[in-house]
Amino acid sequence: MDQNILVVGLGSIGTRHVKNLLALGYRNISIVTRLGNVEKGFHRCKFYTSIGDACSDKNISTAVIATPTSNHICDLLEILKNNIANIYLEKPISHSLNDIKKVEKKLINSGANLVVGYDLHFDPGLMLVKEYINSQKIGKVVSFISEVGQYLPDWRPGKDYTQSMSAHKAQGGGVMLDLVHEFDYINWLVGPIKSIVGKNGKISNLDIDTEDVSVNIIETASGALGTIHLDYLQCEMSRKCKVIGDEGVIIWDYNKSKVQFMSHQDRVWQTHDFSNYKRNDRFMDIMKTFMISTIDTSDDRLVRFHDAVKSSELIEKSKKSSVTNKMISL
Repeated sequence: MDQNILVVGLGSIGTRHVKNLLALGYRNISIVTRLGNVEKGFHRCKFYTSIGDACSDKNISTAVIATPTSNHICDLLEILKNNIANIYLEKPISHSLNDIKKVEKKLINSGANLVVGYDLHFDPGLMLVKEYINSQKIGKVVSFISEVGQYLPDWRPGKDYTQSMSAHKAQGGGVMLDLVHEFDYINWLVGPIKSIVGKNGKISNLDIDTEDVSVNIIETASGALGTIHLDYLQCEMSRKCKVIGDEGVIIWDYNKSKVQFMSHQDRVWQTHDFSNYKRNDRFMDIMKTFMISTIDTSDDRLVRFHDAVKSSELIEKSKKSSVTNKMISL
């Protein structure tokens, strides 16, 4: 495949994207990184230390931004300045919404096709939940409970968690930005979200300067009430969501790769197993879909810039609510 692709950042997620692009058959891959050691399998890739150098050397058609969250906006602006037509930006869009209007204006003027990497939209279990909700298999959604938690020192084996991005506010760390998926997929499944009450803080003995627990009460535009819980503390990772309707219940359990459904009429659990679907499969699926997408692609699993802004706004509103002890409307 002859597209010239630029991957910016070669941490764990950047490395994954390069491997997946190579597996999908793309060969003209350039990488911007300051890391000294690189994967042996990347010897055919060309390496640069800046976006400007890479774009001066090659006619780049597609860029993947996989740098720390605090660098996302400046890297995106640099990519837009170099007139790259297709952009994949890792979630979240930024640790701050200060420059969002400027980016939005430049993005519109450029006509670039930008997708934000909320890959859980490609999880088959969550897709089934979305299908069930849309087809009203549980009737009207009245409530939901979303939870995710994992002990931060276990996230990156062999690496000191205190040196990670997650541990430092200035780098865009914190449980809310790290686990922003929950705000995104709840808005996708049952949104739009109307208001939020949040309580967030550094409560444990983890050696970090970011929040390690976040508890949020959500109201949607349709009147459904629910909660989103995030933490850096559970020894055994937990990621699940229960959606309660006036005619049934759906439970998505990411760890068990299962979706359960029960209607008020049948009162029998139906279980769907997705254990054959591996974690990297969804990264492959989202990248494959992005690489053939255009700005007019209607696949609602692809998160566009304005939808990604909503997830970041939810985090800012939750933090404001935690400080003011008030419900915040969106």
